[in-house]
Amino acid sequence: MRREIPLLITFLVGIIFLFGPITTGNIPVLEMSFRQIVSTYLSPWTTIITAFAIGLASINLLRLHGSYVARKRSGWINSAALVISMLFFTVARIIRELRPTDPEVVAFYGRIFDNIAAPLSGAMFAILAFYIASASYRAFRARSLEASVLLVAAIIVMLGAAPVGALIWDYFPSLQRWLLAVPNTAGQRAIIIGAAIGGFATSLRILFGLERGYLGGD
Repeated sequence: MRREIPLLITFLVGIIFLFGPITTGNIPVLEMSFRQIVSTYLSPWTTIITAFAIGLASINLLRLHGSYVARKRSGWINSAALVISMLFFTVARIIRELRPTDPEVVAFYGRIFDNIAAPLSGAMFAILAFYIASASYRAFRARSLEASVLLVAAIIVMLGAAPVGALIWDYFPSLQRWLLAVPNTAGQRAIIIGAAIGGFATSLRILFGLERGYLGGD
């Protein structure tokens, strides 16, 4: 029963969420629609479960990096900065939620967010730009026909987006818009369709109990 009950709950909840968006009539015995069941009973539980999952992940992160700091492993300074930052922002957010109308608390939270969190996020994305440039260099090396096509398309897109491209050739902006609107959109749609089919297949496996990884088994 330790496996049968979670599988039954998963099946019932999956069926309700599956039929919620595509049905409108009431269920004969319950006199409620699937949409009403989702909005009334299941949606609040998803919020609660999500909050518990985030809390559990935060506790696990603090425990892991706390052990690094306690044992002074390699890079423990970074772990200490992470732990202190998490605790600081957690306390600040709790105070912000407990005193939402206090102008000093609101202003203080806004200052730490604008002057600490936002610049750090910008710095992180700026660092990622170097890795993106390195990956682009490796991908754009014309070692095959596909890489050559990618290199030519990237050059046209960059020249079409830059003001110097129109000065070199008037058709660069038009080619850039066509590449983004036609081949790029077609590739994105193909990726989205493939991901949707994969997600649908995985959902069916979970729904019918063929995929039991979430139960801790094989």
